[in-house]
Amino acid sequence: RRRRRRQPPTRAPAMPPKADDDPSEPGSCTPGSTPNKWVALVASCYMCVTSGGLMYGWPSLLLMLQADNEYKELCHGQPAPCDAQDAWYHWVWTVSSAVCLASSLATGLLLDALGPRVCATVCAAGVLVGCLCIGFSNSQATDLLLPGMILISAFGPGVQNACVHVSNLFERRSTASSCIIGAFNLSYAVFLLLEVAHRCLGASRRGLFLGYSALVLASMLLAFLVMPSKPFGSRSPDALRQPLTGSPASEGGGPPGRALRHQLSSSPQAAAATLAVGRTRRETLITIALSEAPLHHQVVSSPFLCLLIWTTISIFWLNFYIGTVASRLGHGGSVQIVGEELREEFIELFNLLSPAGVLFLPVIGHVFDRVSFALGLFLTNLFGALFAGLLLFPSRVTLVAAWLCYTLYRNCAFAAIFATLTHYLGFANLGVLVGLTLLVSGAASLCQPLVILLITLDLHGSYQVINYCQFGSMLVLFFFPLWSFVRERRMKHVDSAASITIAVTSDS
Repeated sequence: RRRRRRQPPTRAPAMPPKADDDPSEPGSCTPGSTPNKWVALVASCYMCVTSGGLMYGWPSLLLMLQADNEYKELCHGQPAPCDAQDAWYHWVWTVSSAVCLASSLATGLLLDALGPRVCATVCAAGVLVGCLCIGFSNSQATDLLLPGMILISAFGPGVQNACVHVSNLFERRSTASSCIIGAFNLSYAVFLLLEVAHRCLGASRRGLFLGYSALVLASMLLAFLVMPSKPFGSRSPDALRQPLTGSPASEGGGPPGRALRHQLSSSPQAAAATLAVGRTRRETLITIALSEAPLHHQVVSSPFLCLLIWTTISIFWLNFYIGTVASRLGHGGSVQIVGEELREEFIELFNLLSPAGVLFLPVIGHVFDRVSFALGLFLTNLFGALFAGLLLFPSRVTLVAAWLCYTLYRNCAFAAIFATLTHYLGFANLGVLVGLTLLVSGAASLCQPLVILLITLDLHGSYQVINYCQFGSMLVLFFFPLWSFVRERRMKHVDSAASITIAVTSDS
């Protein structure tokens, strides 16, 4: 007898390690390669601090401009600050905040089309030019304040959106993204530090912004060297289409679609599939993870629509308060809370407390990741309701307490936006989804001058009626954590994940 030669067992090809498993992947020094995840996180935090949310330090920049007697010609002989000067400053802030939100769609398209490296580099360059414009602006000669504010407002958030992709390297994505968002919120204090140097050291605004531009230039170079050319952990289009393709086994023996159903049910991107064969075309009804769904399906999904409503209302009141905090503290308001003599000190206190909420971001990130997503949204809404409620009782003590709740609410709100998008919708269309969300919020922010006009003409400078409207809006926003809680319970009950059923047709 011939002995059959024993064939050696075939080994499956080794799978490449995931980014979470290998903390130190090679190629951290060449542009576009995947760096060590901790190096990428630290670099992202630096870029967000130096180039991210500079515009939100507007109250400190306002004090610097008033000290330099900018736009005093608008007062026509009246002592500054005057109503005309305040109206122009508020218009600059309104346009800047609207551009900040509306431009997120353009930077999101840039991010999804060309990758985080190009997006972060271009956006940092825009912030660099904006800082130079603000530093060299002179209202009586070369008025560059509005173009400079528009540039840092339009391109600053684009740096943050590109850096958020680094969180995909970590298992606890919400915690990592919260650290990046916290660094973004720390940039609120940049103008505060420049204003203190301008007031205490006598440094010129031009010299301060020229020196700070060197830090922004370093951020731009760091973005080019560290950020990847493609998002971390992104899948190729062929891999995304693979679960939708047919199988030769389904055309031969066996029930139609058995192999296809087996392939889809065994992949992490699909939960089930049903095959219906027509005369000339084959139609596949496939239930896939919502994070792998096409963009138009994600836009009309309930997580995105709920987030869109929640974000629009939240950002409107957050930005409205920053733009009116100076008039609320004395000049231009009938309710004198602190008086004209302490107005500047309280504005600086507000600017100092604004970045303090970043200390709570690791906690809220842990809640999103490990405890309950609905609980994280509830805590965020609770801070917003406390902030609006404390404003209904004007005093110096309640004002400081309201500011503490404001900074917690603002930091947690932006963390909740990115956590919701990445939790339910993934990273594939993150740039466009963030852009669409903030674009709608920016369009709503253009209504702020109408509210200011209402306060000035009909309410005689009083913000109390507006505070009641704000408090009512914050109570309405509790629908979002309630919706998330019901969704989590339903998913646990059916032992499933967020998914959507789509139809795919192909020639038979």
